[in-house]
Amino acid sequence: MAGADLRPAFSSAQRAFGLPATVTRPAPDDTPIETTAVWLPPIPTDLPGGFDLQRQEPKRIICLPLADVPTLPRRTLIAAAEVLGGEVKAWRVDGFDRYEFDAIRAFVVPDES
Repeated sequence: MAGADLRPAFSSAQRAFGLPATVTRPAPDDTPIETTAVWLPPIPTDLPGGFDLQRQEPKRIICLPLADVPTLPRRTLIAAAEVLGGEVKAWRVDGFDRYEFDAIRAFVVPDES
């Protein structure tokens, strides 16, 4: 089966690791979408040498099902906890990691508004 994609479907990850999330895209498509999100491990941000005293937050990645959220423009607001039973926090889409056949992976930052 050369070239076959053997990754499990996103729905498997949602069942195992999913957390409730509300996605609100910018107008005119700003109707809130209730869905299930999966947090991926943060990506460390490397600093050039000589910057030992500075602290850089790792990049946070959230994964959402394309069936629920077909578009995810930059500045989209996502309300979701980081862990099951945790405090729901506001996040803003800051960029994209990649689209997969059934999900979108986006970089998010805490929403300061």
